[in-house]
Amino acid sequence: MTTDSATRCVVVGGGPGGLMLAYLLARGGVAVTLLESRPDFDRQFRGDTLAPPVLELLDTLGLSDPLLASVPHGTADAFMWSTPTRSYRLADYRRTSAKYPYYALVPQGRFLPFMVQEAARFAGFRVEMGARVSTLLRDDSGRVTGVEYVREGERCRLRADLVVGADGRNSKVRTLSSITATELGAHLDICWFEVPRRDGDPPLSGLGLIADPGTTLAVLGQAASWQLGYTIPAGDFPALRTAGIGPVTSAFRRRLPWLCDRLDGLTEVNQLSLLPVRITRTDRWSEPGLLLIGDAAHVISPVGGNGVNYAVLDAVEAANRLVGALSADPVDPAAVDAATAVVEAARRPQVDRDQLRQKRTERSAAKRLRSGDPRSPLVLRLLSVLPAVARLVAARGVRALAAPPVDDRILHPATGVTPRSSAPPG
Repeated sequence: MTTDSATRCVVVGGGPGGLMLAYLLARGGVAVTLLESRPDFDRQFRGDTLAPPVLELLDTLGLSDPLLASVPHGTADAFMWSTPTRSYRLADYRRTSAKYPYYALVPQGRFLPFMVQEAARFAGFRVEMGARVSTLLRDDSGRVTGVEYVREGERCRLRADLVVGADGRNSKVRTLSSITATELGAHLDICWFEVPRRDGDPPLSGLGLIADPGTTLAVLGQAASWQLGYTIPAGDFPALRTAGIGPVTSAFRRRLPWLCDRLDGLTEVNQLSLLPVRITRTDRWSEPGLLLIGDAAHVISPVGGNGVNYAVLDAVEAANRLVGALSADPVDPAAVDAATAVVEAARRPQVDRDQLRQKRTERSAAKRLRSGDPRSPLVLRLLSVLPAVARLVAARGVRALAAPPVDDRILHPATGVTPRSSAPPG
């Protein structure tokens, strides 16, 4: 049996971009259903960094302070590059915001449930966990008019005026659409694992990299653990499997000796989680009745740690453009499609520029890894000796992440969409 229902907008994917869009639309009075394929919001080895402008955006919505007060997190006021001989402050964020002069490292496994809880305060919001989309519904003209999905063995049909694919780098929605994705090149892969965190561990920011001959190490602090990344040239995982776990543990023992006893449990390469670093561009972000945002529209590599922030900015732009069109009664499909086109026009130039920069950075990093040179690139070594340059680099990067002002219909909801006092998600 197939159940039928309808909503104004269905968002597929409960990551930061999808949840932020669903929250903003619900806050603006739009009926929105969020479909998440997983049964929970546990996001291990995913980007956790919220930039100063994104924290300021959340602050305008009344969310930053409650989030930071309720969720264990770290902060980073600089991006550091450490070699065996010294550390370089490549970007200094201490003057980028009056209230949030740092990146906040908030685990997605805590950030996403927080956003669900906030979105559930609005009557138009609904979330379906464990909902796996299988089909895009279309009308006779080919326009996307909803989705079919399976949840707990039941097949469901959900019709909508707009479907938004926010389901990540391996987007099912993108695969089902007519949108074409192209890889811009893959130069790096990262192998991740996790060890317990202890009282007395160094206060590493988590926003920085540690160079070692033949690799680069990443250390991300979580509430009770450290996530450790070991970088290899793209496609070299079979060679690492042949070499065994020794090179990985040796690098961390050499550069982070305070972790030594916690590395004893890492005995096999199979214990590593492989994250292929990819940069993917699509020919377009939308087709009639459909919009892609976040990694579904543009896979951003971990370089710079801004994948989450780009997804959030996509969501804000989309909500601003769509809240009016999706609030109309009846909804005009042409107005919705015009709004999705504007979203891409506003966001794509920045994304394209950053993807090209990431491609150059990754190619250079892969070359250094293959050569075994752990030194920082010469240009970075020269720039880092001038504190003003580190501040300028940070200011320029932060400006690129500035969010547009939130539409007043979202910022100040009408009386009819006043948040309800409480609502359980799901």
